[in-house]
Amino acid sequence: MPVLSKEIELDDGSKILVRQASGREKIGLESRQARVFRKFRHFGEPTSWTEDQQFEFSDALDEEGAGIATQIETWLPVCIMDEERTIDDLNTAEMLRVLAFIRGDDELAPEGAAPLE
Repeated sequence: MPVLSKEIELDDGSKILVRQASGREKIGLESRQARVFRKFRHFGEPTSWTEDQQFEFSDALDEEGAGIATQIETWLPVCIMDEERTIDDLNTAEMLRVLAFIRGDDELAPEGAAPLE
């Protein structure tokens, strides 16, 4: 499946052109995420985890260098295609919205976009 691109509207009404991360760009972080996930299999299905279990998992992702902050720092700079914008131009909510598209796990992703999982 090809890497998709999309214009995403920012909070001020302007738009920024971004593309999804390629498989090559995602493979390192996804490998670290999978390693952490395997350590938490004993919790059962993630949808049934308690809030404490979710926090523990999130902390483990961060410790492994595979959490949200690392995803943003790794993928946003290379996936923002707008030459006039950088990651530093985005607020936190905008970064998370863009990240969701880059990973392919948001409703902003067009039909057929590959999810991160």
